[in-house]
Amino acid sequence: MLNHHFFDRIASATRTPVSDCMTDVIGSETTSGACTACGAKPASHACPQCGRIQPLAEGTDYFAFFGLPRRLRLDETELEKSFYALSRQFHPDYFMNASEDERRASTERSSTLNDAYRTLRDPVSRAQYLLSLEGYKEAEKKAPPELLEEVFELNMQIDELRAAKKSGDEDDVDAARSSLEDALAGLKEKLSGIDRRLHALFDEWDAAPVEARRATLDRMSELLSHRSYIRNLVRDIKEEV
Repeated sequence: MLNHHFFDRIASATRTPVSDCMTDVIGSETTSGACTACGAKPASHACPQCGRIQPLAEGTDYFAFFGLPRRLRLDETELEKSFYALSRQFHPDYFMNASEDERRASTERSSTLNDAYRTLRDPVSRAQYLLSLEGYKEAEKKAPPELLEEVFELNMQIDELRAAKKSGDEDDVDAARSSLEDALAGLKEKLSGIDRRLHALFDEWDAAPVEARRATLDRMSELLSHRSYIRNLVRDIKEEV
């Protein structure tokens, strides 16, 4: 049987405070009020007075969970360090003999930690998440206007490849496949261009005053819509070739 107090001592000796890994701006956003054990006001994930892990406040966003402002340029190395430090702090083994409330809080924070890290470590999913926090729904996948004619041609090429496969003419199959592979390379380059424009908007968002951010978000939403469309097109072509 694992001893809870033993694990408490191990945890306090090994885990790294969040403020040592990231900017300490967590405040009360991640806690649901006064400490459930001693009544003190928790400053982060655990009570500074008694060390008890706290229930997660309803509506806590992933940036706040990691003690971050809503910024799109993150130090991903520091984010990873914070993730592993918090993983140790919330590990269920430390709470096997704890109260039901602490076990529930540990499980809840561990689950949120994993979701938050998966979301924030990837620049695109980070941008999509920020848009959702700012009230944007997932954008409908739309082809960039300059790509509409090319999409029509690509659909014809896909149909030609399917027809060639059906007829069993290997020469026609090879020709159609080669044409689509060239198109695929062009689409991947367009995706790279969209990512460069998207990352430039990250800097713009982080630097812009609050009143000027809506226009940046609008452009970001449109780029993400185009990106999703092209990625789906790339996937469809890969399936055919």
